[in-house]
Amino acid sequence: MDRLNKLEEKVRALYKENNPKRADWADWLADHHVFVVADNASKLAKKYGANEELARVAALLHDIADTKTQRSDEKHEELSLQMARELMKEAGYNDDEIKLVVDDAIRYHSCYEGEHPESIEGKILSTADSLAHLKTDFYVFATWAFARDMSLDEIKEWILKKIDRDLNNKIFFDEVREEVSPDYERIKELFSR
Repeated sequence: MDRLNKLEEKVRALYKENNPKRADWADWLADHHVFVVADNASKLAKKYGANEELARVAALLHDIADTKTQRSDEKHEELSLQMARELMKEAGYNDDEIKLVVDDAIRYHSCYEGEHPESIEGKILSTADSLAHLKTDFYVFATWAFARDMSLDEIKEWILKKIDRDLNNKIFFDEVREEVSPDYERIKELFSR
């Protein structure tokens, strides 16, 4: 078994463990987000000349702490990076590959406060994640998972801000941004009412 298949099996197993402290929507995330992002990353890597294996690895691991803890946990991001590093090492990836995937692609894929990945694989992950947000029912489930204690106005404000970041900050390829713009507009219209 090659290292990518080994890693994919381990990721699936972690989601199936049903850790009681994990994110409430972890079951949904595995099938409807994580592996969708991974498939998007593979396609984008082929199209834009990135290392397809490393782009897919980054996608598989970008939300891995959801298998162990809630996103509200202040150590969620740190745990995700630590788990990604350990899982890659166990699967046989070298230090340079781990550094590219963990310290660039995963660390900066959310593109907060002007931080962006530098590698093409990181840009692929960020774009693939945005596509999974904007072209699926991600925001329906995100509203359920994150916004239970928010007012309707707070939910709208949160989602409108997030979809704007998805379209304008996280997508690194103009052609992809154009393709997903109608989906963005539909979500924006829905949450602007």
